[in-house]
Amino acid sequence: MRPYLYHLVVGCFGVFSIVGCQQNAAPVDENARPMTYSEKQLESFLDSVGRLPIEPMVKEARHYSDSVFYGIQPLAVSWSEEDFSRLLKEAKKGWVSESLAQKYHLNYQKEMLHEGKLPAESFIFNIQKGEFALSFGPGASWGAEVYFFQNSRCIAKQHIEHRYGLEIEHYVDEAGKTVIYYKENFASGTGIWWFDYYFYRYEEGELLPVLSELQNGNLSMIPAYRSKWLESTIIDTKPLTLKMVYYVSGENGEYIINDSTNVQYRWDLKAKMLKGDYEHSKLSQNQVLAYNLGTGNDLFFIRAHYEKLKQLLKDKRKRKLVFYFLNEAKADLHD
Repeated sequence: MRPYLYHLVVGCFGVFSIVGCQQNAAPVDENARPMTYSEKQLESFLDSVGRLPIEPMVKEARHYSDSVFYGIQPLAVSWSEEDFSRLLKEAKKGWVSESLAQKYHLNYQKEMLHEGKLPAESFIFNIQKGEFALSFGPGASWGAEVYFFQNSRCIAKQHIEHRYGLEIEHYVDEAGKTVIYYKENFASGTGIWWFDYYFYRYEEGELLPVLSELQNGNLSMIPAYRSKWLESTIIDTKPLTLKMVYYVSGENGEYIINDSTNVQYRWDLKAKMLKGDYEHSKLSQNQVLAYNLGTGNDLFFIRAHYEKLKQLLKDKRKRKLVFYFLNEAKADLHD
């Protein structure tokens, strides 16, 4: 668990530990639990949040994940052809000689050693170009330091918090470049988790950060309180397309929002990034971001979904649910 999420998890643990999934809960009973604020106060609260500048909220929500995403360390360590060929052969067998690791200053823990060998996990992306990744250590650990190679050179390293096993996937984009991606874990627990997709593109001698997107954001309370959840899965790579399934529930687990959408991403030559086509999606980029756990309250979520929530207040079936959601959010801010 990363330190900056500690306060969030500790504060909510008592609630999360008794989470029960109740998708078929009874409809809202207006007499079941009185709200702290009047509907007029809550609508004024919604409007006041809707007028707040969103950029500082975006910056805060992205701060932790971006610091890791852009924190990949560039390297430029050339290997001899003989040693590089040996590394590939050994890594395919699931180990690497300590002598090789020492010669090229690869980090490892001494307790891993067995008869001069280090357990290793390798991921082959393009054998002709020497594009692959290498990590030392047992597969049961929650994190791993990973080295990335291209053309007999170690070009980058990154510490990956994977939580449930290191998995690095790849595809070849429309320009013929190798794009690798994996899931970075920021929080996991009962009723709470947060993973981001990280995408990097192989260039000549570099591994460029090209896309960071929420993969799974979940914050589930007991059924009487609000919950938020979004999960994205890759359904195509030409172009890269993510399917996002998401919901927001309120009083007694009833859905305020329950939908799905697709987002396509295309290469932006000037920015050297993958850019999402959110204009043809049901979600904006900020709305997707608002499902992560990078902020300690609901202000950013409400601000990003302001127009949607205002629209739902006109729906007789959703109006009370929205007010319960706003009531809890406003109460939390004053605790």
